[in-house]
Amino acid sequence: MKKSLLYNRNMKKYTILFATFVAITSISACNNKKTPLLENFAIHHDDEFGGAYINIGAEEFNKLGFKYGDSVDISFTTNNKTWEDVGYYNGYYVPAGQELLVAYPGYENIKFCINYGDDIYKDNNFDENTRVTITLNKAEKYKDIQDTLSISYSDDITQYPTREAFANFREMRVGNIKENLLYRGASPVDNSRNRAETVDSLLLSNNIQFDIDLADKNTDGAKYQVHDHFQSLVNNNKVVFLGMAAAYKKDDFSAKMKTLFETILANDGPYYIHCLEGKDRTGYVCMVIEALCGASYDELVEDYFITYKNYYGIEKGTRKYNAIKELHIDEMIRYVFSFDEAENVQLLGTAPYHTKANNYLLSIGLTQEQIDAVQAKLSN
Repeated sequence: MKKSLLYNRNMKKYTILFATFVAITSISACNNKKTPLLENFAIHHDDEFGGAYINIGAEEFNKLGFKYGDSVDISFTTNNKTWEDVGYYNGYYVPAGQELLVAYPGYENIKFCINYGDDIYKDNNFDENTRVTITLNKAEKYKDIQDTLSISYSDDITQYPTREAFANFREMRVGNIKENLLYRGASPVDNSRNRAETVDSLLLSNNIQFDIDLADKNTDGAKYQVHDHFQSLVNNNKVVFLGMAAAYKKDDFSAKMKTLFETILANDGPYYIHCLEGKDRTGYVCMVIEALCGASYDELVEDYFITYKNYYGIEKGTRKYNAIKELHIDEMIRYVFSFDEAENVQLLGTAPYHTKANNYLLSIGLTQEQIDAVQAKLSN
């Protein structure tokens, strides 16, 4: 009896010691892992812009210890694909064609993608079974880039001086574009940023007769709000849904650009051109139209930058202005108008943009007759 009691006590003691050893070993193993760490997490496809959404929001991800401006390593279970030294930002602060991990305002999840580039999710055959692990490579390696380019805007109309600024809505009046003919801005149907109703009212007050929707394939889904004027355009077949991704260097983008110009020839304005924010895809399309209609380099840059003034309050000549101009606007101009990387800003400023726009449109499949007809229709 006593021997049995002693045996049980000893076993209990050994059990406690063993459990403690296991716990300490487990903690030690965890501490030996790179931290912060997101391990074996599910992903899903961004079928609008391309890329891999990671099923975690920015706030929860940052609570793990990650910070904007960090360098991270990202590995996927499918095909053992790994990317090292990827910048983590709250915006698209890398050149076109470069990978980044982004927690863009308004996104429910963080996303791994190539800025204006190929679809990482599709090209690597990721699917619902793919898992991702993200580890810290170097803390705050890209902090200077994050701090310089970090921008965000409010979805509260009371924070803006006018309805037009809130909606990023404006008439295009550069080069020789005809008056009261071309307008650009935010979406009148995708209400992700709380602007659809305001934009729709501006379409009505400016007598918009044709809507060129660069972003959407249709108006299905909870994020859409179809208001009166836009609905009337839809009912009269006066909307073209192009569903363009942001990857402007892809053949699919060029094919939809060709459709856009053919649509302008087949329909009368005033026209309204938009994506979601009226910034990147809209900026690209409007840049080509403006150059075709005689706009100079300075006019192209200044019209593009009105968006950054409207949304972010960024003034010309500031550090953010110069960084965004170099990273995004000049980079886009170099591609659209076939500048060599070695050509400096002075050469960009004096180039014959009408001729370059004409050549670009020929390269995407329009005929010279079509190009001349678009120019005649849109400019004096």
